[in-house]
Order: sequence, then structure tokens, then C-alpha cells
Amino acid sequence: MQVTMPNMQVTMANTPEALSYAILAALGINVVLAVLLAVRGDWLGVVLVLAIACGIHWFLCRRLVTIVRATTAAAAGTVLSLAAAVADLACGHPYYGILFLFAAAALAFAFVLLRQGARPADLRLGGIAAVDISDAATHVAMLAHLRDAGILTAAEYAEKSAILRV
Repeated sequence: MQVTMPNMQVTMANTPEALSYAILAALGINVVLAVLLAVRGDWLGVVLVLAIACGIHWFLCRRLVTIVRATTAAAAGTVLSLAAAVADLACGHPYYGILFLFAAAALAFAFVLLRQGARPADLRLGGIAAVDISDAATHVAMLAHLRDAGILTAAEYAEKSAILRV
């Protein structure tokens, strides 16, 4: 999308790209936090931050709506990052708190875009899929397998497959 103003032209990333970049920013900030916490020797913090990063990647980058919707995962990640920021700021670790606030802001931005109906774009870094959005048919087949195994009811299957086909 291009926004034109007198004597100025600004180019903004389209919504799927902006969503993918926001998710990757949150992941990157969490990895930096994990490294900083490891240097400090706070291994419990490292495990917790990496758990948040894994949750972000699993639920937002892989688009597995069979368990949790991406909007719910983004909201939960935002709340967890804000809680960690408040805790670090209260404990006298302002730099960690600020990094958690940046991660929360990136996830909040992703949450807003997801609520508006945006879907992430496939994003590859150096040939590796950073954000890999499989086609809906793959996910519907996975849902059918879960339904056939008795894990999902027919109503849950219908609801989730309708979300994928939107």
C-alpha cells in the first residue's frame, strides 16, 4: 500500500507481511532476552522466555488452529510479556523490562492484525521457513484425522474447518 502526501511518498508493508514481521520481531526479542538471561545465569528465566518463544512460533507461525486460535495465542503472549516486563521493572532490571515491553508491543500489533482478519505471509530467511503457512487442505486433513481418532467431535471439526476455509 502506498500513501501519498504532498512532497512525500511513504510505502507501508501489506498486512500479511506486517503481521509476519511483527511475529518475527517478538520471537527475536524473546531469543535475545533468553541469551541475556543465560549470561546472567538465570536459567529459570531462560526456560520461561524460550517457552513463550516456542508458544509464539507454534501457534502463530504454524497456524495450527486445531487447539488454540492465533489471536488467543497472541493475546496470551502479550499478557505474559507484559507481566514479565512489570516483574523485571519492579525487580530493578529495566533493560530486560524494556525488551519485554517491545515483545509485548510486537505481539499486541500481531493481535490487532489477526483480529482484523489478516493472515501471515510465508516468510523465508536464508532458505529456512521462518513463518510457514501451510495450505488449508493440509490442516483440514489433520482435523479429519483428529475427528476420526475421536479427539474432536463433529461439531468441533465443523467449527475449525470453517475457520480454515475463510
